[in-house]
Amino acid sequence: MKTKLCCLTGCLVIMPAAAFLLAGCAKKEEPAAPSAQNQKSSDTAGSLQKAATDMRDTAQQTAQDVAKKAAEEADKLKAQAQQQVQQAKEQAVSEADKLKANAQEQVQAAKDQVAAGSDKLKAQSLIDQASKLVADTKYADAANVLKQLASLKLTPDQQKTVGELSGKVKTALAGDAAKSVGNLLNENK
Repeated sequence: MKTKLCCLTGCLVIMPAAAFLLAGCAKKEEPAAPSAQNQKSSDTAGSLQKAATDMRDTAQQTAQDVAKKAAEEADKLKAQAQQQVQQAKEQAVSEADKLKANAQEQVQAAKDQVAAGSDKLKAQSLIDQASKLVADTKYADAANVLKQLASLKLTPDQQKTVGELSGKVKTALAGDAAKSVGNLLNENK
């Protein structure tokens, strides 16, 4: 019985010690497991937060880069548009100047035609007047009218007529001068 009691006592001592050990191990194990899990959770949360911050920073940088590039492109397009507007203005001014010069040339040509037509009519009027004076034997008056024609531009036909009239007037005036000299000589006798 002593053996049984020893065994029993030994078991009684061993059992609580084993329970104590098991309880101690279990207690030590439990806190370790939650702390590793907490650490993993903490590490994961930190990693996620860092990743979110990095993504936010990257997104902000990308947005800034895109905004900067968009502003640069907008500035380029604005400069191009301004250059095209300036070129269009210059071209419009150039075309307007050409049209103005062309219009002035046409106006001057029309004035020249009117003046030439007016000169032609004036010359013809003077030729007609000189012809009538020659027919009326008023040669000195006809010579004065023919002198007025010298400053006008005459057509070839008008020049021919003026030449013929000038010849008649000179011949007639020379004949009148000879008659006058002859009459003076006859009176002095």
